[in-house]
Amino acid sequence: MDKMQIETFLKIVKSKSFSKAADELKITQPTVTARIKNLENELNCKLFKKEGKDMVVTKEGDLFIEYASKILHYMNQSINVIDQSKTPIIHVGFCPGLASSFMIETIGTLKNDLTLSITEGEDSDVLMAQVKRGELDLIFVRNLVSTDPELVSELLFEDKFVLIMGTEHRLVEKESVTLDDLMYETLICYSPTHPVWQKIDQKLKGITDLHRIQVKNNDTLKTFVKNNWGISFSPSLGIDENEMNKIISKEMREISDIPNEVYVVYRKNAPTEKYIKKMVYSFINHGIVKSKITV
Repeated sequence: MDKMQIETFLKIVKSKSFSKAADELKITQPTVTARIKNLENELNCKLFKKEGKDMVVTKEGDLFIEYASKILHYMNQSINVIDQSKTPIIHVGFCPGLASSFMIETIGTLKNDLTLSITEGEDSDVLMAQVKRGELDLIFVRNLVSTDPELVSELLFEDKFVLIMGTEHRLVEKESVTLDDLMYETLICYSPTHPVWQKIDQKLKGITDLHRIQVKNNDTLKTFVKNNWGISFSPSLGIDENEMNKIISKEMREISDIPNEVYVVYRKNAPTEKYIKKMVYSFINHGIVKSKITV
């Protein structure tokens, strides 16, 4: 039994076709057939049967799926362990909404004769799932503490939400901004189902004629704000240093008390754990976080 046989078996389970599995694996169909035949001989059973146009697993094949997945996982993990012992590679994930300047400075702090692979995740939940599966070694997430005994979660800092606007917006000159000042404004926001914006919307209830433009990511949101098409809310570390001459940030008491904590999460007992711990403590001691808020 080898890795190629197990990969081929799982591809057929998913595609229900020898030919589709061959296409995905970029091999010939006779090669697929030979691999499965050899695997069946080793297991002394039939793994697939024909049902209409599909190849479906037999009773024995269904029992083997879970074991095949685990075997393939351990095989891949053992290869990674050996590779990392030669040249450690740390896979780092950042949640959306952290400014590129923050990420660049963080990466600069974390570099220590290591190779870093950087991912900007879809959201904190997705990143947490990736670190649990072992796809990422180290992640920076918001408001998400893991209870998984195999993971370590450490609070880094509070990244308060601020009101942001373009430099020509009428609210720039106000010394302090209240919720009443947002009446008749256009709010640039994410989907109302986004967990952060659900909390913000709770604070904005009752504001008269607050119009909305919905966007999908932080970069688009900031572009709209810079062009004075509306106002928005952003974590203070969501604003790049080179954007500060185009975006004004103001603290609003009603919004800044929304919890927005940034955590670093990493796996225990990973081959790279000693490097990760060293990077995390280097990050904390470096004191990256700087105040960017206009009161």
